[in-house]
Amino acid sequence: MKSNLLLNYIKGMAMGAADVVPGVSGGTIAFITGILDPLLDGIRNINVSLFGIIKQQGIKAAFMYINGAVFIVCVWRHLNQYFHFS
Repeated sequence: MKSNLLLNYIKGMAMGAADVVPGVSGGTIAFITGILDPLLDGIRNINVSLFGIIKQQGIKAAFMYINGAVFIVCVWRHLNQYFHFS
């Protein structure tokens, strides 16, 4: 689990760094590194049914449903790296 978080952190860092380079997209880096699908799946899962999961199973189940670990680590590192290089 820790190695996956570290790997996602590095991928998010690459996405943020790529956003600063003209002509290069963080989305392209996400696609190349293979993190785009898990990120999009997590975003797609943020919908009305998520409230039902929170109500029935709790926050932890909802976090797992949206693949929260990938989402938070990658997005946080992406934003951090973007502002660091800007």
